[in-house]
Amino acid sequence: MSVNNEYRNFPMVPRVVFGKGSFNQLTSILDLKRKKQAPFIFIVDDVFDQPGSLSDKIELKYNDKLIYASSKEEPKTIQVDILVKNILSEFKELPSGIIGIGGGSIMDLAKAVSLMLTNEGSAADYQGWDLIKTKSIYHVGIPTISGTGAEVSRTCVLSGPVRKLGINSDYTTFDQVVLDPLLLDGVSKNQSFYTGMDCFIHCVESLEGTF
Repeated sequence: MSVNNEYRNFPMVPRVVFGKGSFNQLTSILDLKRKKQAPFIFIVDDVFDQPGSLSDKIELKYNDKLIYASSKEEPKTIQVDILVKNILSEFKELPSGIIGIGGGSIMDLAKAVSLMLTNEGSAADYQGWDLIKTKSIYHVGIPTISGTGAEVSRTCVLSGPVRKLGINSDYTTFDQVVLDPLLLDGVSKNQSFYTGMDCFIHCVESLEGTF
């Protein structure tokens, strides 16, 4: 019997918390991963940059930092480079981790920043397959909309100066994901439909795709 040698052993998210209200466990999850007083950096969709939003539930300790990012445009390599430069210049040591809270664009941005904090050069240098050589810092994905699957993929898609292409790496995958359906409550009906179709298409792809 012949053996197919083209199958690849893909990494998966090792830890997932799922259920209504599971977002409330975030602080206890992060406390286990905090390196002394090294900060956690929260990259959050700027739709939550208002009183009474999800941001009010984020518990910041020590010198933790919350950074709002727009999801109106797809994340860019230059955006990743600027964020990494600012984080490294503000803090004397690597953060304890990066937490992305938002849709697919924010998930990809958080993954890219966590990778580039430990890999030299520009994010554009790593657009491709398995170009990342150094493991990322601890990173957590918390989706507030469904559809893209960015919280489980080994890819973070970025628009670069030359091309739009993902950083595909075994180190890209989140270390922890928190899936709280209550975070989807504010999504509009139209957006819910389109992201629901996105989920359906991804299911078809996983069943029918061969590559």
